[in-house]
Amino acid sequence: MSPILFSCALVGSSQGALIITGVIDGVLTGGLPKAIVLTATTDEADLSIFGIGSANNGGGTDGEEFTLSGAVMAGDIIVVASNATSESFFTDNYLGLLTFTSGSASINGDDAIELFQSGSVIDTYGDPNTNGDGETWDYTDGYGVRTGGTAGAFDQANYNSVFQGLDGQDEATQAATIQTAFGFTPVPEPSSALLSGLALLGLLRRRR
Repeated sequence: MSPILFSCALVGSSQGALIITGVIDGVLTGGLPKAIVLTATTDEADLSIFGIGSANNGGGTDGEEFTLSGAVMAGDIIVVASNATSESFFTDNYLGLLTFTSGSASINGDDAIELFQSGSVIDTYGDPNTNGDGETWDYTDGYGVRTGGTAGAFDQANYNSVFQGLDGQDEATQAATIQTAFGFTPVPEPSSALLSGLALLGLLRRRR
């Protein structure tokens, strides 16, 4: 899998096999894709001890709103998308992501994110008690991506938060911007040889 833009050895295995990698507030129809991105820092056989929650508009924590499932290996990237359309954006454009859908990821750029382990908050993006509009972590029509640091209390120094970083972009451009920012592996374009072979196969079938 394509590495995210920080070392996966940031968090010890005693706590925090996952870390918040970033948040995305897209600009396609319906403001999609919307997603919370996590990365596994160690192998974890039971993701059900982890969950996420979004704190909307500075209203304070809503607690754990979605519980993960399955297992991961160190370096695996998890995307919790807001709905099936958002999930399709990621599965259609990138390889090797473990995807989930949850309404808890129906976030706007002023919403903070909390990552839970066994019911306790272990990592945070933004301030759950503050509306993010105009804050350094505001990611409206854009994204915030981790660049370093360890899991725990939010520290802007550990993130590149890009306000309106996706504004005005069509799907292809937006996919390319997100791919560059997060280090996702893009779905490869079919090679010209493959396309030629498929075209020839179609021609032969038509002649039968």
